[in-house]
Amino acid sequence: MPKQHRLHHAYATHYSAEFAGKVCREFFEAKETICGSEIVELSPCKQLNLMIIKSLFESWQEQLEQLSGVPFFDYTDEAVQAALQEFMNSLSQAIKIRRADFEPLLAHSVEKTLQLAVEPKLFMEREIAALMQKSPPDFSSLRKYIKWHADAWRPVVDLLSDSPESTSWKELLYQGFAHPENLLSVGDLLAPLHETLRINLDELMLRPEIQDADSSAGSAVRSVPEKPGEEQASSGRGAEEEADPSDAFIDPALAWARFESEEHAYMKGSIGHLREGMGINQRIMFTKRLFQGNQDLLDQALEELDRTESFFDAVSLLNASFVGTLKWDVQSDEVQELLQLIFRKFDGD
Repeated sequence: MPKQHRLHHAYATHYSAEFAGKVCREFFEAKETICGSEIVELSPCKQLNLMIIKSLFESWQEQLEQLSGVPFFDYTDEAVQAALQEFMNSLSQAIKIRRADFEPLLAHSVEKTLQLAVEPKLFMEREIAALMQKSPPDFSSLRKYIKWHADAWRPVVDLLSDSPESTSWKELLYQGFAHPENLLSVGDLLAPLHETLRINLDELMLRPEIQDADSSAGSAVRSVPEKPGEEQASSGRGAEEEADPSDAFIDPALAWARFESEEHAYMKGSIGHLREGMGINQRIMFTKRLFQGNQDLLDQALEELDRTESFFDAVSLLNASFVGTLKWDVQSDEVQELLQLIFRKFDGD
């Protein structure tokens, strides 16, 4: 399958916050709350408006699941189910959200919309996999609220609706997205958002050709090659002058060799998923010091790392998507602890 663009997460997060702030300043200047019918018409980007409603729907479902977890009542009773459905229908007609609650919801929905535009296959794979964890899986929200690239992913939903146990759905999904040139372009999809707040597509998308990190032998941290025209200027840099940490990347070969050494033998022990091997203090530290306080960004990074096939692929992903864009100091304790977790995941493969 041809390589596709990857989302520049830091830029997407920043843009989403700026977009939400701009829209909310204008909308709530004369109103205290926003209702459902106003959300549907909020933006010229219809997919974004549907993504907001989808987020609300998912929030209702989570609250209902929490309510159903109370052990004193039978929530499977037909009368109770009917009453709950009527209650949810009534709620859907009585949406009223204040700016303080709506702005983060809007920012989250914008970011989801950007992900769908730039990484449609990965986005849909996550959505479908999450629904598959439910019993029974209900794909109605995808059909209702996701309209972009429907021809590519709807055959998968149709297959799973009829055969929930099918193991071939990912292959079918990959086939649907096998020809990116047949999909609507990112620029065309995001043009309505651009009307509200300018999007720099060159910053939003990481080009496929820069995703392969150099893993040749050398120092554990290598300087990124100079841009054209900068070689002569940088050649005069004194040997004692330290490079900017943001101009460095992780050498996966040396990192692996170091963690393989006896000095780090105590760290060995495979883990199935990175989240499983991460302590609560580590999670807080990674969120605060590596992912700009954005827990969703950390979770997304962990999901992407878990999908890589080797330690080298995982480090390449870090270099391409996070090291430079989030200005990591690759020698820091936080980065080294994250690398240790990744090593434990792939050690023994």
